[in-house]
Amino acid sequence: MAVRIIPLGGLGEVGMNSMVIEEDGRRVLVDCGVLFPNDQVLGVEVAIPDLRYLREAGGLDALLLTHGHEDHIGGVASLLREFPVPVYGTRFTLALVRGRLIEHGIDAELIEVVPRERFVAGPFLVEAIRVTHSIPDATGFAIETGEGVIIHTGDWKIDLTPVGGDRLDLARFAEYGKAGVVALLSDSTNAEREGFSISETAVAETFLRRFGEARGRVLVALFSSNVHRVQSVLDIAARLGRRVALAGRSLWNNTRIAEDLGLLHVPDGVIVESDLAGTLPPDKLIVLSTGAQGEPNSALARMATGDHPKLRVEAGDTVIFSSRAIPGNEIAVTQIANRLAKRGAVVIDRAFDPIHVSGHAQSEEQKILIDAVRPRHFVPIHGEYRMLQAHARTAMRMGTSPQDVFVIEDGEVLSIESGSMRLREPIPSGRVWLDARGGRDVSEIVLRERESISEQGMVIAIVVADRKTGEIVRGPELLARGVAHFDEGGPLYEAALRGARESLFGLSAPMRTMAQALEEALSWGVRQAFAHRERGKRPAVLPMAVLL
Repeated sequence: MAVRIIPLGGLGEVGMNSMVIEEDGRRVLVDCGVLFPNDQVLGVEVAIPDLRYLREAGGLDALLLTHGHEDHIGGVASLLREFPVPVYGTRFTLALVRGRLIEHGIDAELIEVVPRERFVAGPFLVEAIRVTHSIPDATGFAIETGEGVIIHTGDWKIDLTPVGGDRLDLARFAEYGKAGVVALLSDSTNAEREGFSISETAVAETFLRRFGEARGRVLVALFSSNVHRVQSVLDIAARLGRRVALAGRSLWNNTRIAEDLGLLHVPDGVIVESDLAGTLPPDKLIVLSTGAQGEPNSALARMATGDHPKLRVEAGDTVIFSSRAIPGNEIAVTQIANRLAKRGAVVIDRAFDPIHVSGHAQSEEQKILIDAVRPRHFVPIHGEYRMLQAHARTAMRMGTSPQDVFVIEDGEVLSIESGSMRLREPIPSGRVWLDARGGRDVSEIVLRERESISEQGMVIAIVVADRKTGEIVRGPELLARGVAHFDEGGPLYEAALRGARESLFGLSAPMRTMAQALEEALSWGVRQAFAHRERGKRPAVLPMAVLL
């Protein structure tokens, strides 16, 4: 029977990574991540892949996790609530997942895997292969199917001088390539960038220079999962005689987990509690902080506004943004940077120095992996469409036949049968927006209502009536938010009030004893005042009827 490759997320966007591998009616899922919203999606925290295909196809046998970034594990709680399957991953990845599952009260079978050791997951024999990324314990997977080996790289780069952790196991990829690989599914995030990515060691060297030049506090904003960068800061602090304060719960949690697992070494006496950090001379303190993406409630944001209870930023301090802004977050990051500058800090971002490097391979590294694996078929994954196309062009330059390179998006289906890969009928796919990670979904109707309110405002119409006689006891009363020219006593306000009254008193007394009838009349009456306005300028109307 054919083997099918079905992306539920991550192909056509950066985030929400989730890939189904299916054979003989059984299937495993590689990763289940989240996508963060842009300004057009209001009041939600994340999106997860639409899982309807798994429901309709008959369920899931196992979940394989490549590493612990949110765009790969952020949807695990939601997935396991519906499909309680075994979860396979490395120590650090499972430790991060375990904490999230405890928060949501979910009990799951978490099975630790070790690179180069095979294990059975669902219908497949699988091996984790070590890769280098911007988080410890990252792997790809070699999945043995009836049609041959499929390799899913996860996120990866080639770094010959990593800060902690192991190098990408290129030898093992090459061994699989020599034996034969039917399909390579490879990370495309930096496919448009020529050359090689910069080593994490370059960041450590820049930190050493910048920290040595600083005369005040040094504040480094970074992703809490970047344990290797945390290690660099701790080592440099010990060398320069500075102490390090950790600002942000996720940073504390990840540092503790990494230290407990032996993935992070904390020099004696370097870390200081936030309560004591404020008592240190400025030139003796380094602050590691979350909030590099401009999150409004982060430790960095609170320091920028002077609202942090224990840590502060003053004139002469140095602030380093050791990250790249996720698309859509640029404005929020700039706002925080400006607030920090107004407090007198010197703000440094990646435009000035290599204070951040990507965890994703660039084109020359991608050529090396393709040459090592020499797959029969190539499928670029993890990226926006232009990134997938760029990676496909690289594969073809490396000798892969154009008819064996498949650029697909979420919901499209690849089938491997008798050694040949073909595109099949797509399956239902999409995004499910959540108010919180692991929480309940937010419907499209709710999102459209939020968008309408944000763009056009809202009018609240209230009436109180006697539930027995239908007599109007109070109202109608109107309250507007975000509606232009709706001042009390003004022509638009009076027209809406008049419309509401006429509509209410047009109801019979028995009809006025029903809340639904009152609310429909209120809504219709208010809307008439806006009926002749230009298109797209009609506010949402929220009618409220109270029966006494």
